[in-house]
Amino acid sequence: MTFIILFVTSVTVIIGYSSFIYWNLSSQHERAINLSKTVGDVLSQDIAKLILLKDIAIAADITSGLKSFDNLNSMVLYKLDGEPIFQYSKDDKSFEVKELQTDFKNENNFNKSIFKLFIHADYQDTHLGYIELNFKVDTIWDMIKRDIFILFVFSVALLVFSFLLANFFAKKFTQPILKLVNFLNKIDYIDSLKHKITTREDNEFGKLYDEVNYMLKRIENSQEAEKIAAAAFETKSGMVITNKDRIILQVNRAFSKITGYAKEEVIGKTPSILKSNVQNKSFYKKMRKTLEKYKYWSGELYNKHKDGTIYPEYLTIQTVLDDNGKVIYYVGSFIDLTLQKETEAKVEYLEQYDSLTGLANKKLLINNIQKYLDEEKQKNWGTILCLDLKDFKLINEAYGHSAGDSILQIITKKLKESFNEANLIARIGADEFIIWFSDIAETKDKASIEVKSLAEFLITKISEPIYYENKAINPLPFIGIALYNSKALDANELFKEADTALHLAKKNEQHFSFFDEQAKNLAQTHLDTYSQLSKAIKRDQFELYYQLQYNHKNEIFGAEALIRWIHPTQGILSPDKFISIAEKTGLIIPITTWVIKNACMQLNIWQKEPKSSHWIIAINISAKEFSQDDFVDIVKKYIHMYEIKANRLKLELTESILVKDIDLVISKMTKLREIGVQISLDDFGTGYSSLQYLRNLPLNQVKIDRVFVNNILNNKNDVAIVKSILLLAESLNLEVVAEGVETKEHYEFLIELGCKLFQGFYLAKPSKIEDIDALVN
Repeated sequence: MTFIILFVTSVTVIIGYSSFIYWNLSSQHERAINLSKTVGDVLSQDIAKLILLKDIAIAADITSGLKSFDNLNSMVLYKLDGEPIFQYSKDDKSFEVKELQTDFKNENNFNKSIFKLFIHADYQDTHLGYIELNFKVDTIWDMIKRDIFILFVFSVALLVFSFLLANFFAKKFTQPILKLVNFLNKIDYIDSLKHKITTREDNEFGKLYDEVNYMLKRIENSQEAEKIAAAAFETKSGMVITNKDRIILQVNRAFSKITGYAKEEVIGKTPSILKSNVQNKSFYKKMRKTLEKYKYWSGELYNKHKDGTIYPEYLTIQTVLDDNGKVIYYVGSFIDLTLQKETEAKVEYLEQYDSLTGLANKKLLINNIQKYLDEEKQKNWGTILCLDLKDFKLINEAYGHSAGDSILQIITKKLKESFNEANLIARIGADEFIIWFSDIAETKDKASIEVKSLAEFLITKISEPIYYENKAINPLPFIGIALYNSKALDANELFKEADTALHLAKKNEQHFSFFDEQAKNLAQTHLDTYSQLSKAIKRDQFELYYQLQYNHKNEIFGAEALIRWIHPTQGILSPDKFISIAEKTGLIIPITTWVIKNACMQLNIWQKEPKSSHWIIAINISAKEFSQDDFVDIVKKYIHMYEIKANRLKLELTESILVKDIDLVISKMTKLREIGVQISLDDFGTGYSSLQYLRNLPLNQVKIDRVFVNNILNNKNDVAIVKSILLLAESLNLEVVAEGVETKEHYEFLIELGCKLFQGFYLAKPSKIEDIDALVN
């Protein structure tokens, strides 16, 4: 404090003394200028006489007059041409007169203690010459030497005054301030706001101490409130606070734990960073409307964790308003429902699924079937197969319940692997299972045949030996079968029918039994047909009929080979009487091979005749035959055997092949195309989504299914479909054959649409080869 006061005072004195010196110098300068004017005025007449009259005697008068000016040190008089004609020096005997320079007027300045001035020597407005005046002045150093004693005395007095003044202010101001500073440092060091500062001062410092104590009390109370708020904020629930624009301001530790995001990663962003897109836009729109209206929203939603996993949460949002009712904050609180949902899912799972096998239980099975019936999804014939194991209790008694459980799990695995196309597989009892197919076939007879095959296959799979601790166990299954269609209304009734059929199978010691006697008879018919069809293959009881195909010029370009079964007692049977059975039993493979062989034999004959040498024979190939590993080799074999041109043979494939391994299908097609065989896609547009594969399939042709042709004159939708197929085929450079052309109107209308190849009863019916040869010849 003493140093500061002394420094301030010293600076003030120095500035003041410097100002005094500056003023003194300026005063001397001003007096010299005024004196020079006086000298010029007083001596102007004498100077004029000296210059004009060259009166040397007058010089003594001038000198005498100059001596009266105490501060004038010397003087020189110059004529207009710069020649000095008079000089005067008061004390300096060595004063030297110099010739007047041309820029002499710029030499008015101080030189040590001499102040030099030049004035005009004028007389009665006549300019006679120039006068150089040199005045004696005090320099700065002269002034300091003159005042040195006074300065010393004043400095000592100033030092003493500064010390006394500093001591006075220290008592009045500095000590209370330092005391306050030390007190605040102590508060900061011990980190406690409970201490208070005391004083006897009854002045501004006393009031200041009271304000500090009051401030500390408020801070203490605020910290307590913050601790309470922080404790409330750091709950197990995730907390997030945003401003009115939904920018995140703060989150708690539970938020980071639940979402995976650290505080620094989300502050400044919006809660949309957690958006999972499980909820649509309307969900969030409704949420915002509720918040605007009620200032509150709560509900379940799904958000996304930082690692990408989606989790359920229950969220509550509260709006915080200011005194004017305007939104300033949103406070969100949420809990993770993952464990709760998992628990609920486990409970729900145990209510609907078997804990040992993981299969559906009876309740879920009945509910699913009933829902399917109630929603009127049942269109074709479906079936329920009820499976039970004979004497399963004996297995448990002989090998223990763990063995029984293992066998049930192995059987479950077999059922899942072998019947993955089933709607549902359920375990409804200790050793009782249900397999439900909602769609077996369009008709009851086909459904009976199909389900019989399923039952036989099921018996074969379940009867396979199961090894437990190196012991072979041979389960013996019984199966009850219930068929139903869209007329069925009660799932429990269907279940009872299958169970009744199961008891019937057990009673009669049969592997399987139908609830419906008619279905049983149909299945028996299927068995008989299979037996007779096997004999037909061995006895070569088949014949090929051919339906000629025409172009838009009414010219024959080929024929489709259609198989007929020449039955010994029933006569000629069309494919719809036996092909489905052949497909189910695998007999379709030798039948298709027979067709390929005989078609190639006929091509060999036709290509030798001029009128038919360019004809093409189309053969229908089943998906099962096409999937055989040696299919391409079989085609090659008969092409070479009968020495036919490969491009005269066309294989018609249905869209059902596309549900298999599409890459394998394309590979086989490509191999057939490489040897020249043509490929046609039959019944185009009625099966699977082949459009997405069409551009990749190595096809020559597509056939428009007859369902689109039959109503083409009356149905605009069918017209649009046919047009689309024609345009698509044209863009892919494919031929198009319209089949099912039954009338002249069909034929002509298709020509107008741009179709060029046709097949149907209007042009030709399937005929024996003899009739076709007669037609051609």
